[in-house]
Amino acid sequence: MKLNSATSVLLVDRVEPTRDFFARAGFAAIVEVPDGERLGFAILQKDGVQVMVETRGNKAEPAEMQSLSREARRALVFLEVDDVEALIAALAGCKVAVPRHKTFYGADELTYEEPGGNLVTFAQMAREA
Repeated sequence: MKLNSATSVLLVDRVEPTRDFFARAGFAAIVEVPDGERLGFAILQKDGVQVMVETRGNKAEPAEMQSLSREARRALVFLEVDDVEALIAALAGCKVAVPRHKTFYGADELTYEEPGGNLVTFAQMAREA
């Protein structure tokens, strides 16, 4: 068996604020699925990296998934970037959950809490000298 991809799915109360947070970091919504007056689901993409955003209890899902998603608390997504300074400028004013720091594995990173309550870490890995 070959694994073709892995994509984070962030469960939120409202898709639009989370979509807009990622848009500030350069992601584009390549799929948006309405659920009444709001979005129920979106696929966001930048540079071949995808993040999915879905409302908790989305009626388009099987009953079991609706129930499980209502219980979901928060996820942590780790995204590697090539320019953490540009990312910080793009997300100016957004809620920082963990301030910028150097990690034990050599990354320059910080973590934001996106509007849906999930944590998004952006890291610039140390370059080899």
